[in-house]
Amino acid sequence: MKNILKDQRGSILPMFAVVVTLVIMLAAVAVDFARYALVSEKLQTAGDSAATAAAMSAKRYVKLLINPGEELSICCGDDGCSTCCIGCGGPFEVIGREDDLLDSEGYKRYCCGCGCPTPELLDRWVEYENNGAEARAAAQMFFDLNKPREMDSAAGGDSYISSLRLTNDRSDPVYPSVVVKTQGKMKTVMMNFMDRMYPDTNLSELGASRCSQGGSFYYDLNGKWHRAAAEGCN
Repeated sequence: MKNILKDQRGSILPMFAVVVTLVIMLAAVAVDFARYALVSEKLQTAGDSAATAAAMSAKRYVKLLINPGEELSICCGDDGCSTCCIGCGGPFEVIGREDDLLDSEGYKRYCCGCGCPTPELLDRWVEYENNGAEARAAAQMFFDLNKPREMDSAAGGDSYISSLRLTNDRSDPVYPSVVVKTQGKMKTVMMNFMDRMYPDTNLSELGASRCSQGGSFYYDLNGKWHRAAAEGCN
């Protein structure tokens, strides 16, 4: 009888050890994946802020038909000479930034001395100037401000903008918007011991990738918002 009890105790201890190990492993997985879900959302937020900042850097452009109006001159008749306004040429097209030509009435630089009527708006669009250099700088700055600290190098992680897509091609379905893709990795806290026990599992870090899209909006010729860009994060 004593031998039977000893055998039972001897078999229970290994089983207990297995159960405890499984519980610890499950707890480790639960803790680290909960952190992973939270940090992944932070990475999404950083990408969203980068895409929005880049999209907002776009500049609105217009094409105007400007009638230069009339220029100041001297007109003479039977009663003598006096100042008058005479035509100074036919209408012509001018392309430039909307904030300059319309908001600041920069079109008046093309008017003759007696002034000219309000120009006709022929077209309106947005551009990412300098081949998107300003948009890329804005995206990087806002990503750096909002990226998760758990993915900083100081925490043993890493995060970065893996690609940034923008275009001035108005026929492109994602125009006018900026698509930012991000990647990052974080060190695990509880699953490290599993990586030490089983080196091939590579559970010392978890990686994530996210995609964000920011839109640049402007009014069309009818005074309505331009259509939203097609989904760029498929």
